Amino acid sequence: MQQAHIILVGSGGQPYRDYAFRSLAGRYRLSALLPADPTWQQPHLQDWRTADLTDPDAVTGALKELADDGSAVLTWDETVLEVTAEAAGRLGLHHMSARSAQRCRDKYLTRRLLDEAGLPAVRHGLAHTAREAEETAARLGFPVVVKPRALAGSVGVVRVEEPEAVAAAFELAGGAGYATLPNGHGILVEEFLDGPEVSVDSVVLDGEVSCVQVAAKRLGYAPHFEETGHLVKGWDGTEPWAGEVHALVTAAHTALGVEAGVTHAEVRLTSRGPRLVELNGRLGGDLIPYAGQLATGVDLVRAAAAVALRERPDLTPTRALTTEVRFVYPPHDGRVAAVSVGRAAELPGVAHAAPLVAPGDTLLLPPRQAIPRLAVLIAEAADEAGCAEVLARALPEVTSEVVPLTGEPGR
Repeated sequence: MQQAHIILVGSGGQPYRDYAFRSLAGRYRLSALLPADPTWQQPHLQDWRTADLTDPDAVTGALKELADDGSAVLTWDETVLEVTAEAAGRLGLHHMSARSAQRCRDKYLTRRLLDEAGLPAVRHGLAHTAREAEETAARLGFPVVVKPRALAGSVGVVRVEEPEAVAAAFELAGGAGYATLPNGHGILVEEFLDGPEVSVDSVVLDGEVSCVQVAAKRLGYAPHFEETGHLVKGWDGTEPWAGEVHALVTAAHTALGVEAGVTHAEVRLTSRGPRLVELNGRLGGDLIPYAGQLATGVDLVRAAAAVALRERPDLTPTRALTTEVRFVYPPHDGRVAAVSVGRAAELPGVAHAAPLVAPGDTLLLPPRQAIPRLAVLIAEAADEAGCAEVLARALPEVTSEVVPLTGEPGR
């Protein structure tokens, strides 16, 4: 029996998505549409095309060349979600609709639609000038969060405590960039949401939402919101906030019209109840799906492929562990001279250990660069305390030499 055909659009970087290619290549006939000829991706692929992934016409044409009867299209790349959805719609391929993809990508549109649906509100306003941002912040009351309207990776997002700092935050958000994503069409100013933040990964088929796993976010570099790690476990509904979060996440999918795919919702557990930060219309990043598979046995990458093929994936957990993703950052801005994870991968409880950069790479700490990380560790254990013990043993194995950028631009 011939394997089903999955066409990937975009790939992401090897340290963050190699596991996903390996997962699909073992089960499907795998093709890809990429911005340049494949390198590390090539051993997993049976066919590929290159195209300008910002151009819907180019993507549509290349997908048409790759597709055959029964092909399905899939992307986990935030930067190409909208164009993939548009091209899939033109070709009649099963995918989240272009309208839903836009609603997820545009944080201001998300807020408007959640308000219209009567979901728990996050007070906000859209500003096109620093003066408008200051007026919105004054109306909302401090602290506020200032963020780009449609970027990713928490780039340009900052908490502001006082009126005098709003203009600088507006300029930071407006000048931020993430790959090919658009900016410059308004800056969102929101009330600050207190409490811890979690992410919920769900599988959606025919509008039915199944929560699969949850991750507690580790945040750092305040007043910015750099995601320095994630504590991941299966969704079992036992947390005191689980009922409210499930209802909110499910209703948010309905409000945004998300009818198919694997999604990644970010939620703040505030003192007034859960509030949606955003709903991403693709697999989570930061190795969260991989950590979730280690914790639960459920492979969200294969689940996403099944949904693309209009099949219902098996989401039955086969493991009940906790995993923790921990990123290691440089001590200062600089050029990487050396980085090593030592013997970390050999230690009990370490499921994954890898450098994320190479000698010669430049890293600038938040907010000057998106995800400026040296290395990643993933621990697995029975619970959070066990993961902490594993990481305490593994972190000293990660060593690096980062040369300061004395007198260079970007310092």
